[in-house]
Amino acid sequence: MTTPTAAGWYDDPDVPEQLRYFDGVVWTAHTTPRMSATAASSTIGRSIDVPVGTDRGAWQHPPQAGPGPAAGGPPQGWAGAPAGAWQQPGVARHDGDVLAPWWRRLLARVVDAFVTSLVAALLSLPFLGPLLDAFDTLVADAVAGRTPDQSAFQAALEQATVPITLISLIVGLVYEIGFLVWRSATPGKMLLGTVVRPVQAPGRISAAVALRRQAITIATSLLGLNAVLGLLGVVLSVLDPAWLLWDPKRQALHDKVADTVVVLKR
Repeated sequence: MTTPTAAGWYDDPDVPEQLRYFDGVVWTAHTTPRMSATAASSTIGRSIDVPVGTDRGAWQHPPQAGPGPAAGGPPQGWAGAPAGAWQQPGVARHDGDVLAPWWRRLLARVVDAFVTSLVAALLSLPFLGPLLDAFDTLVADAVAGRTPDQSAFQAALEQATVPITLISLIVGLVYEIGFLVWRSATPGKMLLGTVVRPVQAPGRISAAVALRRQAITIATSLLGLNAVLGLLGVVLSVLDPAWLLWDPKRQALHDKVADTVVVLKR
């Protein structure tokens, strides 16, 4: 059977006796029988007596009920919206959920980055002190006309880079994994009304899946410790979120790794 190109009700590719709703991307779990259960009692095409005193036109055209939630149709709107909003063209969906647009994900990422950077900076103060002292000495020598001792500053920078990177990485892992397992969303995602769910079915993700979502972050952080491989880490860190701009499921690369999607909160 040819896969449809537009959202709507089509012949179920697995069960010929029923129709299945295609949301424009994938087949959903919403189904409805091909023939109404009351078809046997239908009076269409039969000659029967019209009750005396009944308006014939009104009697011949009773209200019609199309497929809806009771018949396995799509939900009555999303987040309190009418059913028509759920069917608006151009709205990307996955298995009944509306996929989060890129700008919501970007703003959520900015909020989360601000929180984790602040926490990591506070925890890194013991390692930042010697680095700042070496920098002050470098500036003082330059102002006084002396030759700056760049080797001392370089040594302090190398000593601080590894612990600060590891602190930032651990803070980010605890923050992301903890909130995703607990609430299916980080504070940034909660603020922007988005949640993370598995691709296969709605529900919360496990700690293992949440850890897989951080695999690219771990890789880019470790690559950044090496001057040569750091460039590869920069390219990967940019490509990761940019991927959702052209992906049909609006998945970033870390979503691909973990098999998750980010959707609007119901």
